[in-house]
Amino acid sequence: MSAANKIYIRAAAESNVGNARGNNEDNVYFNGDYITPRNISRPFAIKTGEYTDVNIFAVFDGMGRNNTGSFASLVAATRLDNLADRISFDPDATPDDAVLEYMQETNELIRDQRRETGGVRTASTMALLIIEHGNAHVYNVGDSRVYLYRDKQLVKLTRDHVAVEGQKSVSLTEEGIRHGRITKFLGMNSREGRMEPYRAKPFKIKKGDKFLVCSDGVTDQLDEDEITVCLAKRKDPFGHTNELMALSMSDDSDDNVSVIVAEAIEPGIHITQNMIMVMMGCLIMLFGVAVGFVFGWLVGSTSSEYEGLTDYDDSFLNSGIVRRVSGSDISSDVSDAVTVTSTIETTVPNDDKTSSEEIKYTVYGLTLRQNNDITLKRGKSVTLSVEINPDNVPQSYVQWSSDNEKVATVNENGKVVAKKKGQATITASAGNVTVTCLIRVT
Repeated sequence: MSAANKIYIRAAAESNVGNARGNNEDNVYFNGDYITPRNISRPFAIKTGEYTDVNIFAVFDGMGRNNTGSFASLVAATRLDNLADRISFDPDATPDDAVLEYMQETNELIRDQRRETGGVRTASTMALLIIEHGNAHVYNVGDSRVYLYRDKQLVKLTRDHVAVEGQKSVSLTEEGIRHGRITKFLGMNSREGRMEPYRAKPFKIKKGDKFLVCSDGVTDQLDEDEITVCLAKRKDPFGHTNELMALSMSDDSDDNVSVIVAEAIEPGIHITQNMIMVMMGCLIMLFGVAVGFVFGWLVGSTSSEYEGLTDYDDSFLNSGIVRRVSGSDISSDVSDAVTVTSTIETTVPNDDKTSSEEIKYTVYGLTLRQNNDITLKRGKSVTLSVEINPDNVPQSYVQWSSDNEKVATVNENGKVVAKKKGQATITASAGNVTVTCLIRVT
């Protein structure tokens, strides 16, 4: 394949504890990165530039009583480094041979790790995507899935290993591995059958292909039509993972949620909705800075003397906090920033009395953490959140509003509830600084 025709892979991954779990029993493998025990209760997100040659992406859904499933999914994720090395550097190893060896060894390690879990048995599903020199290889056990979106069609590349009537299944968790229906998984013993993965027929990838690797935290909440609508949008992979996570983590979702999106592209610049929004934001910010500079120069030229600056701590330069001292303000010259003021009580040293110290928070911008265009079904909900610049400004200063409460309402914490079909614009604001999200209710 010539350099001009070479296909690159760009990808993104996200994983979240969800609404009802204490720890994340899911794990993801993303070209060498995975969720470590230190980050087991935190949201996980990663995105890449462009890669060629060998790419390995996987999602594992751990299972075990008392949140011990994370042990199994972690073992499965960490051992994929060996698989990646073998495929990359062993000229005699085929992906099939390498995967089968990896799964047999991993199955035994998970099965034998009871001493690490206090005697509790654990297990894990697996959905594995290998893109090797332009060819896609897909394997799975359990009900974690891999999809291909090509030519406006969504195709499931994996096969769910779930019990049918009269078939024996296993129950490892209080929920019985989602009601006792999983029949193949990493951690099986010989009495439960052969641990053999489903293998999709390998195929050549082409420009525009999008792959989705996900746990059942996604597919239990979204049907394939909803997934198709999301992947059909002109977004980069991180935009897709953002939207899929937001849609999957509705109020009635009680599972961990993990999703990876990988896209096949040709070299060059690829304009997406995400990039357009970022560029518009940068242009608005540059315009505001220019106006602020001119305004500051005009105002500054009329005054030649500052009074009252008797003592201050220059840490405000980094923290964004402006303290009132001796009747004067130390503040920024950026005119498009909005200032929100709060009064707190502080104790004067060597004195039992208290005094009020006024603290000003200067807000330069708000950034929506989710996608700015979200589709919800009636009765569903999603909680929006924003990043505030600077990050020391309390979230309580953000005000939420909906321009069409008949379609969608929002409370003071950013929770949006879909009421009826239509569209509503949700606005987060701190003074004059705002950011919006379009909610489409179906």
